[in-house]
Amino acid sequence: MTFLSLAAALCLSLTPLPAPAAADWRAEVQAWRQQREAELKKPDGYLAVAGLFFLQPGANPVGARADAAVVLPDGAPATAGRLIYEDGRVRYEPAAGVSATLNDRPVVGAVTVSPADTKSNRPADRLGIGSLTLLLHRSGARLGVRLRDPDSKYRRLFGGLQWFPLVPAWRLQGRFIPYNSPRTVQIQNILGDLEDVASPGEVEVRVGGVMVRLAALQASRGRLWIIFSDASAEKETYRIRFLYLDPPDANRDVAVDFNRAYSAPCAFNPHTTCPLPPRQNRLTVAVPAGERKYAGPLVTRTP
Repeated sequence: MTFLSLAAALCLSLTPLPAPAAADWRAEVQAWRQQREAELKKPDGYLAVAGLFFLQPGANPVGARADAAVVLPDGAPATAGRLIYEDGRVRYEPAAGVSATLNDRPVVGAVTVSPADTKSNRPADRLGIGSLTLLLHRSGARLGVRLRDPDSKYRRLFGGLQWFPLVPAWRLQGRFIPYNSPRTVQIQNILGDLEDVASPGEVEVRVGGVMVRLAALQASRGRLWIIFSDASAEKETYRIRFLYLDPPDANRDVAVDFNRAYSAPCAFNPHTTCPLPPRQNRLTVAVPAGERKYAGPLVTRTP
């Protein structure tokens, strides 16, 4: 039995929401899917990530030389400077004759470079060297440099997204069950590092005849973020998928539309640090809805 035929068999055991206006719902989800692909393909999207380099205490040389700690692609300066990592802070010292920018302003002498601050929603500083952008990126206790290159091979060779057909029965009625107070939970990422993430509660929903409780993480504007996998993983879907839910209504009801489930960035790019699904979000039933497994050029994860 294929996952598509299994989906048809499961429709009777799902708990779908009252049907929205079919044409409006389909148009909305299709537009969202198009936007999803457009965001991936942007010059600064996840396909442009061309490297991830973890900093060591002290000086970390930056340049196109193979022995650099932060290796830039061919065409970049062989020696572009160095990143000094001391006392939890990072400063960039440009090499002589190298033009660099920090947040689009010319770098003159040594400058401090900061990672994103999730508590204040401050984005990471953007260190520019030519068309390249370097951003500090935390992975658990480690601090790395994420290199973005609009000419990245992952962007140039991108083969496009594929989706399951829209199935209204996979737009389910869920119920948000808040904790007495928000919790901080540890989520392991694909590199084995642990991340502390805020969780306001769980989403109870019936999937394939089984009532499950999905751990929900806090997202912007009151939305909920679900990281999950299911029995279609590594067959028809990627092993890590994301689903964002609109804020629960006054009755704590929430729409769980698996037609909007999509692959984590690691499906397309080996230089990303995707979170793994919490154990309770690893579904034993197949969910043949949303984004299919990427069928474009394969990527290889580096250590």
